[in-house]
Amino acid sequence: MRIMMKIYKKILIISIFLIAFLIPIRVETAPWQIEMEIGLEKLNYRFKPYVQEFIKACSREGIAIWVYDTWRTKAKQRALHAQGRQPIDIVNKLRKEAGLEPITEQRNRHIITRKLVSPHNYGLAADFVPIVDGKPVWNDARLWEKCGKIAVRLGMEWGGLWKYLVDKPHIQMNRWDKFATFVVPDRIIRE
Repeated sequence: MRIMMKIYKKILIISIFLIAFLIPIRVETAPWQIEMEIGLEKLNYRFKPYVQEFIKACSREGIAIWVYDTWRTKAKQRALHAQGRQPIDIVNKLRKEAGLEPITEQRNRHIITRKLVSPHNYGLAADFVPIVDGKPVWNDARLWEKCGKIAVRLGMEWGGLWKYLVDKPHIQMNRWDKFATFVVPDRIIRE
């Protein structure tokens, strides 16, 4: 319950920001700068412009979105990968090591990521959710389709088109493994 309250508070603050600053009344002729979006500063410099354009394109279509996850540490990816595959005590131990809150047995029944090595580990992926009336909308297929088409049109890969473990909130750089950089030691991961 405490975790949900924190999430709702963050969503409310971000929603207010999105409504006030990112949804233009008219399309501006000059490109805008997106400075305060959560986590965009940790995106790979090659992928960040795609996400910025995605936010603007969704806004022009009347869709507010919240980017809630971008770059991940190896520890966080390992913990998320264990979810749904390992017993709850192991998952929660890994989550603790990654600085994440523990989850329940019920939440541990679901696999939430396909790979131990993810484009998130290189700042080449982002997870988002559409916001309607200040609340995240997880179950509107039409809205997800609209967002997914925008992402694909901009040259990104959308997890909603995957055949195995469909991941509608996920966008990533096409052929991300060709852009993964190895200059940051914490981002070097091998399966």
